[in-house]
Amino acid sequence: MYAPLDLQTPLVAQWIGILLAVAGLAVVAHGLWRRKRYRAHLDDEDARYAGPDRLRDAVRETVAGAGVLVIGVAAIVYSVFGNQAWQDAVQDNVAAKYGVESVQGKEWRGNALNADVTMPDGTVHRDVLITFEDSGEPQITRDLTQPPEQPEQ
Repeated sequence: MYAPLDLQTPLVAQWIGILLAVAGLAVVAHGLWRRKRYRAHLDDEDARYAGPDRLRDAVRETVAGAGVLVIGVAAIVYSVFGNQAWQDAVQDNVAAKYGVESVQGKEWRGNALNADVTMPDGTVHRDVLITFEDSGEPQITRDLTQPPEQPEQ
């Protein structure tokens, strides 16, 4: 009935992707620097790795770093689509149960979302606390059929 919400996977994928992308970028930069140095023969006599395959080794390092960079970017892209998927699931679940027009999330606290909820007639309920069960079913304790509370002036 309700779409389950996966709030953790996109966030974990985002941070792993950022770490892998930064590490891959650093390895690529180091590999390119080594390749440039080896091609210029700047350290022929005192190189730490003076073997005949040192240029090929630098290229391997660059390719490995590029692979890690690609995996990191893929994880970031996955997190963007995963984030959009759970935002759509939140919107669909709340609309299915309460018939709301839109849900504008402000902040998450565990499985609870503080949001502004817009009803089909245009009424906006501010700072509504929506909690979600494991099944994805939303729970709102505020009565959305009453007009929203007006702040005192």
